[in-house]
Amino acid sequence: MIRRCQLNITFANTGKKQVLDEVFEESRRVLQEYIDTLWDKPTKNQKYVDFKVDSWLSARLKQCLGKQALGIVKSAKTKKKSRKPAIQRASIELDSRFTEFLGSSNSFDIWVKLSSIGNKIKLFLPSKKHEHYNSFIKEGWNLKKFTRLRKVKNNYYIDVFFEKKEPDKKNNGNIKGIDIGYKKLIVSSDEEFIGKDFETIVNKITRKKHKSKGFKRSLEERDNYINKCVNELDLERTKVLVVEKLKNVKKNSKKKRKIRTKFMNKLQRWTYSKLLSRLRLRCEREGVLLVDVGPAYTSQTCSQCGNKDKNSRCGENFKCTTCGYSADADYNASLNILAKHLDEELTVPRKTSSEGFSI
Repeated sequence: MIRRCQLNITFANTGKKQVLDEVFEESRRVLQEYIDTLWDKPTKNQKYVDFKVDSWLSARLKQCLGKQALGIVKSAKTKKKSRKPAIQRASIELDSRFTEFLGSSNSFDIWVKLSSIGNKIKLFLPSKKHEHYNSFIKEGWNLKKFTRLRKVKNNYYIDVFFEKKEPDKKNNGNIKGIDIGYKKLIVSSDEEFIGKDFETIVNKITRKKHKSKGFKRSLEERDNYINKCVNELDLERTKVLVVEKLKNVKKNSKKKRKIRTKFMNKLQRWTYSKLLSRLRLRCEREGVLLVDVGPAYTSQTCSQCGNKDKNSRCGENFKCTTCGYSADADYNASLNILAKHLDEELTVPRKTSSEGFSI
């Protein structure tokens, strides 16, 4: 398992920031030049760049930038993108030859020594450890030698990466189905109702001017709320977590844009993929197998008698038109999601992909 942790190095003085800006700008130029040349070449089996770019940057840094550019080009070609990647701002990927982490007893408890960049540049950049960083240390994660240097607007960051062996999947425990929704973020087959305030947060986002400071703060609040909800889910006695395989949720909903424009605006802030990504990371960390099932009719089917009728669901309530069973609609759906997985397990053995999902 590999996890990223961000350290703020904006505490550096003006002179150091000016040097960093020069390094960022030159690295961006060199990176783009590598990409421009590699774009018209066959790169499928290429492992390193076989040409040089003129720059005052060190040979070591140019080597790293060439490798970074090769990765960008390969990724773009794999995704069959027709346009050549354009680097607007440089994000510099560095190995152990460039960075060294030093302790300190003053107000900054960690200093990042940056060297071997070129022009005899050697920088000592102050930073502060935070709760996220310290949690990795306490849990026995190993700090990798790879780092990433970034600038976002007027803020400077260095990304460090922690590594730990993935725990074995649990052999004992229950199987839990969860329904992921908009009114309630997570509802489980164990009757856990998590994230009831999510709609309020989404409504706040829709009221903000797009790309304004308030808009960005609301997006951050949404992401933090998603993380909080995922951590609230009880997985202590769970060995398998079952979710719906939802793809192109927003794309498929565009057909109803003219009728439901207001709802579509809210749906754009739902970020199902972000929630699923957080679930995957947590399951990976706790040895829980995450699998998915098809979403067809999970919200219209009665979990008790199996009757399918779209009229059984009315908003957040479900009442079967055949047997009269009534329950929270999302809870009923979570039971159907769990049942689908159990039915599939009885009929077809499922293989597990590299990302932890069963296929």
